[in-house]
Amino acid sequence: MRARHLIFIFAACALVSMIATGVWLTTISTGSTAHANLLTRNASKAEEKLLSAAQPRPKLCPKSSGDVLPASPQTGHHKVFLTWNASAYFPDAKRHAVGYCLYRSGTPNVATHDPTCSKCEPVNQKPISGTACVDDLVRDGAKYYYVATAVNQDGDPSPLSTETFVPIPPDPKVTGTVVKDSYPRCRAENGSQ
Repeated sequence: MRARHLIFIFAACALVSMIATGVWLTTISTGSTAHANLLTRNASKAEEKLLSAAQPRPKLCPKSSGDVLPASPQTGHHKVFLTWNASAYFPDAKRHAVGYCLYRSGTPNVATHDPTCSKCEPVNQKPISGTACVDDLVRDGAKYYYVATAVNQDGDPSPLSTETFVPIPPDPKVTGTVVKDSYPRCRAENGSQ
């Protein structure tokens, strides 16, 4: 019986020792910090050239011949909050969406009749990386049909989304609550303001 007790005690000690070692290793690995001495210097002209060539330049949204609505006394009173679902992720960069381009038209079913929305008004010139924005340049009393397209790193568009109808109130007076800065502006820093 003594041999059994000794084996049991030895096995229990080994188990406790393994657990303690695991806890100790976990504590060390999560509690450790990396230290480095960083030196800064200006990049050489050759390095700047290499770095700028390596950075992908943002492509513009596909061109559309639709007129961009100018700001006027009949605009700027109302806003349209636009959201859309993200495209599926593709590991292949040629198929993966890097941004979204938005278009609008005053004609229904434009996406059905014109699959490239070539006569639509472009809402943004540069692709938007997120999935929401505010169109803050709408005409009082207008009826808009919005569509979106995803673009890859080369600026190639996906098929257009389904249309979303948005009627703008005719009265310039805004009623209801105003949500400030909840989404970025669709036209901000896009050159189409």
